[in-house]
Amino acid sequence: MRLILVTIISLITLNIHAQSKDEIIKELESVLKSHCVSTDLKNAEIYYNTEEKIFDFGERYDLDTTKITYEFVGTSEEPIYILQFVRDSNPNSSTGFFFDSKKSVYQVLDLIYSLKKLE
Repeated sequence: MRLILVTIISLITLNIHAQSKDEIIKELESVLKSHCVSTDLKNAEIYYNTEEKIFDFGERYDLDTTKITYEFVGTSEEPIYILQFVRDSNPNSSTGFFFDSKKSVYQVLDLIYSLKKLE
């Protein structure tokens, strides 16, 4: 009986924390529309190919070969929060997108890595 109860609780817990690809993309689009200053990303349609781990929002990025980082380049008076995509194949070139807060950049990072963890 105890084993059945533990199994049921474990399944419920897993279902609560598990998100589907569509749910993650919907949440990602919501954060981008609310907090992204860069209009090319803010208005982009987002796609994700789970098999190849290709993240596409107008430009395609292979998440296995793309480094995604946060950078702060502003001042306390004029904060600038940048989410950067750097491909391993061309590390001297990056694409940066501006956000209104550090929190929103980390939300986007968390959601992208949640997509990457999907199988």
